[in-house]
Amino acid sequence: MLAPTIEAWNHAINTWFMSLGAPVEGLARLLLAAAFGAAVGLEREVRGRQAGFRTYLLVCLGSALTMLVSVQFALHPWIAQSRNEGININIDPARLAYGVMTGIGFLGAGVIVQNKGQVRGLTTAAGLWCIAALGLSIGFGMYLLSLLATLLILAALWILDYVEDALPKVRYRTVTVRTKYRVGCIADVVNVCKRAGLDVVDAVFTRTDDLTWADIHLHIAFHNMNEFRDVERQFEADPNYQLMATQEV
Repeated sequence: MLAPTIEAWNHAINTWFMSLGAPVEGLARLLLAAAFGAAVGLEREVRGRQAGFRTYLLVCLGSALTMLVSVQFALHPWIAQSRNEGININIDPARLAYGVMTGIGFLGAGVIVQNKGQVRGLTTAAGLWCIAALGLSIGFGMYLLSLLATLLILAALWILDYVEDALPKVRYRTVTVRTKYRVGCIADVVNVCKRAGLDVVDAVFTRTDDLTWADIHLHIAFHNMNEFRDVERQFEADPNYQLMATQEV
């Protein structure tokens, strides 16, 4: 039941766009690509990602324009460059599309940031790659499929973000605690974390120049952020400890 309905919609949409004529239909494809790219880019912009509204709009628009040019390359009546009338020039309409999907990798690499073992921007880079493919599909005239793809991309970036937050995943933090150096002070700090339900993956320490204080660096794994916050408050409230820093890993 669903498949015939979608097929009928697809036929009706394609027929309407084709009725616009060659120049107007091309403009309509570019406007559609700009609108779909902007819709996905707006979601990224609201979340403060590296690539946002204008970036996604331009990538989708440029990809659609590239596909339009590629299609025109294939439809263009090429004239043989010699007197041999038997020569037939064949053009691969997908060649420029290959270049887009390869070249978008350079733009995607620019939004991936690595800092002290933490990698950010992978989802944004994947979104740029998808939006380039979306622009190509719009430029080729796959209107309904492009609309459905836009909805899927938005669902993956927006709705599934809340699902991902709800999943029980392991988080990591590096915590630095300062305390007066004494025998067993490192074990005492580790036990504070363990009693709160946190998993101490590693613990190292350094001593100040006067050897009076010890800075204990803990690499902690946990599932519940509230439990981690409780440990932070416990260190802050205890006069025997100074919470120097916490950092996401």
